[in-house]
Amino acid sequence: MKKQLKKYKYKIIFILAAIIVITVVFALFSVDNITNSKNIEYISSFGWVTETSPKDISHLTIPEELNALYKTYSDTASVDGSSLSEYCGKNVTRYSYRVLNHKLSSTGRIRADVFVYKSQIIAADITDLSKNGKTISISDTTDLNK
Repeated sequence: MKKQLKKYKYKIIFILAAIIVITVVFALFSVDNITNSKNIEYISSFGWVTETSPKDISHLTIPEELNALYKTYSDTASVDGSSLSEYCGKNVTRYSYRVLNHKLSSTGRIRADVFVYKSQIIAADITDLSKNGKTISISDTTDLNK
């Protein structure tokens, strides 16, 4: 009888641990509806159309000092005249959405990236993920398929 109880005890502990791990993973790597809606609304305010959920969600830390690449990106993608330098050392989340109305959308390699810090959009861009692709400001609608 004690062996059976011990056997069930380990199974219950394993199941509870699995539930906790799954919950943590969903909490870290899922997008809540408010953030998602805010991101989609921001992207669409420039005329871009995206899929309704992100293809990728990444958590990253802005370096303590911005190197040349980050400085260039900051000039291209910062929102409302701010700079990524204001977020040095901060943890941010990047949401990447597939763009549907770019001239090259049929390739499946055009993404709208939105960087969020504490529910605030701090940077956004349109990126061509192909080998010789480039990153442009989200406000640059030159390649918008009208």
